[in-house]
Amino acid sequence: MRLSVAYTNTKPGTGKTTTSVLVASHLHALGFDVLLVDADPSQSALAWSDEVEGFPFKVVGLAVKDAGRRLGDYAGPDTLVVVDLPQAEDHGAIVRSVLRHVDEITIPVAPSTIEIDRTSAIGDMLDEIAEVRRDPARVAVLLNRVVAGARSGRDAREGLTESGYDVLESQVPRREAYALAYGATPEVPVGDPIALLAEEYLRRAGIEVPQ
Repeated sequence: MRLSVAYTNTKPGTGKTTTSVLVASHLHALGFDVLLVDADPSQSALAWSDEVEGFPFKVVGLAVKDAGRRLGDYAGPDTLVVVDLPQAEDHGAIVRSVLRHVDEITIPVAPSTIEIDRTSAIGDMLDEIAEVRRDPARVAVLLNRVVAGARSGRDAREGLTESGYDVLESQVPRREAYALAYGATPEVPVGDPIALLAEEYLRRAGIEVPQ
């Protein structure tokens, strides 16, 4: 694998599936070999792919306890892998397995007090995983569902940074297009916040962004 990114949180409904699919779609559009791994037993990403008669990139279901170790069975040396994980509170074994092996761990968080408070639980899990990884992962928070022009996004970024979290430069705004994305063919326009997020992952990995 050239790069692997996983989305994780303790609770459902944080935008992991939508973000995973759209990021994978943009990376594919940039010309990369992309594999989307649906590690959630609910198989939402696979169902989405079926609904549109298949994504233009590879998708596999891997909701098994040794999912992390098996990622390499489906990905070549140049493959960019995006993993949609289930909520950690109910499927800890799957989540821990994947987070032990991926390069980039992203925690999607809405800029609300309750969502930010939840990061402490996933942070504790990541501390445990860091002790058994051979190499450290790049761990960062993704601010998701940010209201344009509202102070909540800025305050959340400042608060998370002060708490020691790396917060991605890119953030995903609250948009109806994202809320309605499920079940439609994924399309990410050039310059879209999701496109900027996908390209930020490439830069963080030292991979040149195609022009």
